[in-house]
Amino acid sequence: RTRIEVIQDRFRQSGAGRARVIEALETALKFGQARVNVYGENDQVFRFSSNLHCPDCDISYSEPTPAAFSFNSPVGACEACRGFGRVIGVDYGLVIPEERKTLREGAVRPWQTPSFKECQDDLVRYAKKRGIPLDTPWNQLNPEQRAWTLEGEKEWVSWRKSWPGVWYGVGRFFKWLESKAYKMHIRVLLSKYRSYTACEACGGTRLKPDATLWRIEGQSIHDLMLLPISTVRGMFDSLQLPAPLDAATDLLLGEIRTRLKFLCDVGLGYLTLDRQSRTLSGGEVQRINLTTALGTSLVDTLFVLDEPSIGLHPRDMGRVIEVMKRLRDAGNSLVVVEHDPQIMFAADRILDMGPGPGERGGEVVFFGTPAELRAKSTLTGDYLSGRKSAAAARPAAPASACLRIEGASEHNLKAIDVGIPLQRLACVTGVSGSGKSTLVQDVLYAALRKAKGRPTETPGAHKALRGAELVDEVVMVDQSAIGKTTRSNPASYVGAFDAIRELFAKTPESRQRQYTAGTFSFNSGNGRCPACGGNGFEHVEMQFLSDVYLRCPDCDGKRFRAQVLEVRVRGRSIAEVLEMTVHEALEFFQDERDLHARLKPLVEVGLDYLRLGQPVPTLSGGEAQRLKLAGHLANVKSGSVPNSRKLFLFDEPTTGLHFDDVAKLLRAFRQLIAAGHSLVVIEHNLDVIRASDWIIDLGPEGGDAGGEIVCEGVPADVMKHPSSHTGKALREYAASFSPKSSAANLVAEEDSRSTMSSGTVREPSGRYLGNAIQIHKAREHNLKNIDVEIPRNRFTVVTGVSGSGKSTLAFDILFAEGQRRYLESLNAYARQFVQGASRPDVDAIFGIPPTVAIEQRTSRGGRKSTVGTLTEIHHFLRLLF
Repeated sequence: RTRIEVIQDRFRQSGAGRARVIEALETALKFGQARVNVYGENDQVFRFSSNLHCPDCDISYSEPTPAAFSFNSPVGACEACRGFGRVIGVDYGLVIPEERKTLREGAVRPWQTPSFKECQDDLVRYAKKRGIPLDTPWNQLNPEQRAWTLEGEKEWVSWRKSWPGVWYGVGRFFKWLESKAYKMHIRVLLSKYRSYTACEACGGTRLKPDATLWRIEGQSIHDLMLLPISTVRGMFDSLQLPAPLDAATDLLLGEIRTRLKFLCDVGLGYLTLDRQSRTLSGGEVQRINLTTALGTSLVDTLFVLDEPSIGLHPRDMGRVIEVMKRLRDAGNSLVVVEHDPQIMFAADRILDMGPGPGERGGEVVFFGTPAELRAKSTLTGDYLSGRKSAAAARPAAPASACLRIEGASEHNLKAIDVGIPLQRLACVTGVSGSGKSTLVQDVLYAALRKAKGRPTETPGAHKALRGAELVDEVVMVDQSAIGKTTRSNPASYVGAFDAIRELFAKTPESRQRQYTAGTFSFNSGNGRCPACGGNGFEHVEMQFLSDVYLRCPDCDGKRFRAQVLEVRVRGRSIAEVLEMTVHEALEFFQDERDLHARLKPLVEVGLDYLRLGQPVPTLSGGEAQRLKLAGHLANVKSGSVPNSRKLFLFDEPTTGLHFDDVAKLLRAFRQLIAAGHSLVVIEHNLDVIRASDWIIDLGPEGGDAGGEIVCEGVPADVMKHPSSHTGKALREYAASFSPKSSAANLVAEEDSRSTMSSGTVREPSGRYLGNAIQIHKAREHNLKNIDVEIPRNRFTVVTGVSGSGKSTLAFDILFAEGQRRYLESLNAYARQFVQGASRPDVDAIFGIPPTVAIEQRTSRGGRKSTVGTLTEIHHFLRLLF
């Protein structure tokens, strides 16, 4: 645009008064859009601007607003990657996966198919013409020769003008494919060779360039997001902004410092604020939510927590306990579902559910102080007092063979060399963020998969993997869902459903009707209900609302035709058998040896309370992990995979397990080892650690201060190590069960008031002023008509074996009812936008305050959800900048 200069005023440089000059400049800035030029003697020109504008270079900068520093806002998000920081493009590592191959041998993988053989011929022809070596391995070609292969020749203009006289290169080949992406097979082909790379426009900052120009202590907002939280906390603690600070800035600094302190207090100082929330473990998400709860400064609230110890090293357990006590001391009530002895000893009260899982549970076995529980002869009390032990250290002969990873340097690993003994239980330990998952999942698992020719992510950085030939297969047994189909169930997963269907097919009535085993399957055949296709429910798609699932009116949810249900084995139909628990089925089919052998692994991993027909997607992460283990145990016992040497990798398999369940899990591990397999377990549970054959302890701290091998060896050696946090925890754990130890040393001063319920619960005269939350006649799920009084303003732990009713009591009754009552207090207009929970099966609940649940994971965050956005630190940083 054309700029017109208008004279605003004239005055003599020597004779003009200060007021006159100021008035002239202010008027000129007002009419000149904040710009003014002052022409002096000898043709001197002085340029000034009152905006964010450099008058000499004529560069303007936008005014800072909170939205300008947000990658979730179109105002601040990079226009190229739209705030994601990454763009999808051709990954030449996938195009040329084997760098030892030559161009003639087929280094360019997509051109080794009949469809694109012409491109390989073009490469050979043009390479000969340009003198590019065809028989030299790709990794030995010089940069110019590689660039010629990938980018083509510089003389290239377009396909119409340059082809066939000029070499097009691999890159232009893929651009040509993208122009044909309307074809399905081309899109499939492109997906094989694409991956996400850092956005070149923003360099991965996700922001427009202007946002990175603003700095605090020399750091842009993106620089702060990349630093570990502990480092950011140190910077803000020592930050001195020019005084005096206005109230808004002072408030922002206070909020940022408080949240950073809380995150460090719960052992998350190794995380970065830019870490995607979808990559966090369930325990990390829960601890972040715990810091958010602290930041809200709520009082007179009931907090229901689900195993806050998950993913936490014993060294850091005291920090989480301190946070929970701080919530309690602020006037709140805490109900914590937990199995960790450190948290149990720190509680004011322990509610022990049991005595068994599933239908054999649902009762209050004990309710009192930790000291009283240790003296009580219950399953939990026996383990806490040391009368029982999940597993003692087992002397094992030195392993004859081992896997060896050399120079592992992915993420924070410090080029470490690790030896993993085979046919042994190896435990990888260390504080949170020390590099355990990086070593096992990113390096070991991916490298072994690649060595076996299996599809996998790019292995983490390492120099070499030795001994891969000693393992036939590597199996990751994690807590991910087994599948999304409701047709899969525990019986079918371990192969027991086939044996059950064979039993029904052998009955005289089945033979008379010519029924086969396939008739008793709800996945196919003529035996399943034709209306619902064997699902047991009908799926009704709603246009603008959530889909609705209705019980099938034809089969009433039983999945089979009425004629098939007439066939019975010992008086039970196929639908009734699928409704049995594993424990009931073992008693019912005690004479069926093959079926018994298939179901036994479910008992051995502590899943005997599951129903045979329970849909697999309804299982928790821990239950899914143990079901996978049961499937492998079933294969071992049946001999379906003979002479196969597998390496099993587990990531915290004790999540959600009681001491007794841990003992069962360790016995299952020993069965796998006895069958010739090897196990590597990432674990914080001290019972598993001290029962392992070999320990690899990483650390010494998390994040940049970790990634080294602190010590390795048998448990006895690690216990003696002076600087190992794991060794110290093992020593203290062993001492806590010694005869000299008493609960008095482990438990804080107890409240003398008894909250044990007896007889009928009556509504207190001041319903909301009572000292306890009273639950009367609870029958939800497997609860056996129980009465409980949970003290208010106290820290109560709910424990018990898996499936005993802990989560039912804590979440399905306490949290659900507290939330439902709060929603009922809203007006009808507000309630229509919130789907309230159904009323639990309980006679009455008195004295329940507003309730907050802090679970392991409520949803999988999007790609733009980070630690900074979850904790609101990013929001306050944007305001500060």
